[in-house]
Amino acid sequence: MCGHRSSETDFASPLSMRAYTDAMRRVVSLVGFALASVAAVAAASEPMIPQSTGPEPPLKSLARKYWQAGVAFTAEFVAFAGPICNQTPCILGSGGGIAARVGIRTHGPFYVGLAYEFSKQDAREIYRLAVLQQLRFEGRYYLLDVRRDTQPYLLGTLGAVAYGNEWSIDTGGGGAGVGIGTETQLSKTTLFGVALTYRALYTAAFFDGARQRDAGPVQMFGLELVLEGRDPF
Repeated sequence: MCGHRSSETDFASPLSMRAYTDAMRRVVSLVGFALASVAAVAAASEPMIPQSTGPEPPLKSLARKYWQAGVAFTAEFVAFAGPICNQTPCILGSGGGIAARVGIRTHGPFYVGLAYEFSKQDAREIYRLAVLQQLRFEGRYYLLDVRRDTQPYLLGTLGAVAYGNEWSIDTGGGGAGVGIGTETQLSKTTLFGVALTYRALYTAAFFDGARQRDAGPVQMFGLELVLEGRDPF
C-alpha cells in the first residue's frame, strides 16, 4: 500500500510542475500584453506638440492711424553760434533739456506731429538761467516695412525759437532741421527711440543787459533719447 501511494505521488509531481509552468507562462503573457496595451494607450493620449517650421511671424502691420505722444531727453550742441556771439563772452553755448511731442502715425511710413522743447544753455554767467525754447512741426519717414519692431526713419523739422533769461524772451526767430533716428517697439503701445538732428536757426538782434547782440544764424546738433506711447483712434 505504501509503495503504491509513493508511485502515485511520483507520477503526479511532473504533471503538477508542468501545469504550474504553463500557468506561469500564461500569466507572464497576459501581464506583458496588459503592459503593452497600457503603454499604447498612454502614447495615444499624450498631447501633440507642434514643431516650429521657421522664425516667428513679423509684427502685425499697422492697420489704422495712431496717436503717438511722448517725451525725450535732449542734448543741444552749438556747432556755430554766429553773430550772437560776436561780442565776448559768448551768450549761447551747449546745453540740455526735455522735449514733449504729440503726433499722428499713419498705417504707412509717415508720422506728423508737433514738439515743444526747452533746454538750459551755457550763457557764460551772463544769464542766471538761460533757456532756449523751441516749438516745431515734425515729420518722419520710416524706411522699413511697418511690420518690423525696429524701424529707422528720416526726420524733418520747421518751427520757431525763443531765448532769454529765466523763461523771458530776449530774442526769437525760426529754424529748420533734418535728422535720422530709429524707433523700437517695446510693446504694442510703448516705443523707444534715438535721434540725431541738425538744425539751422536764425535769431534776431537783442540787448542782453550789457551789450548788443547781432542777428544771425546759429547751427546746432541735437541728440534725443525718446520714449513714446501709441494709441489707436
